[in-house]
Amino acid sequence: MINLIKLAEDKYKLYELDSRTGLNGSKCLESFPCMMDEEHNNFYVWLGDITIDKLTKTTFLNIVSFAEKAGASALSSFRIEIMLRNVSQVNL
Repeated sequence: MINLIKLAEDKYKLYELDSRTGLNGSKCLESFPCMMDEEHNNFYVWLGDITIDKLTKTTFLNIVSFAEKAGASALSSFRIEIMLRNVSQVNL
């Protein structure tokens, strides 16, 4: 993701947010690699080829809340079109 966005060195932080299920959150449903661009205050989430059932409303709101607490002013997601082999940006 760092190479796609071409960020300045030491101007970003990497995170991995887990979507957990179960009564006590013991099962990891999905993991979302994230990056905070500290220079432009943008927060990026790598969705890859995730299916819609893995990205629930609660998970989405938790990601947005985390991004706001990290100081983000914009949230973007990246996905890979496996069949087309191109990378596209989707603004949320």
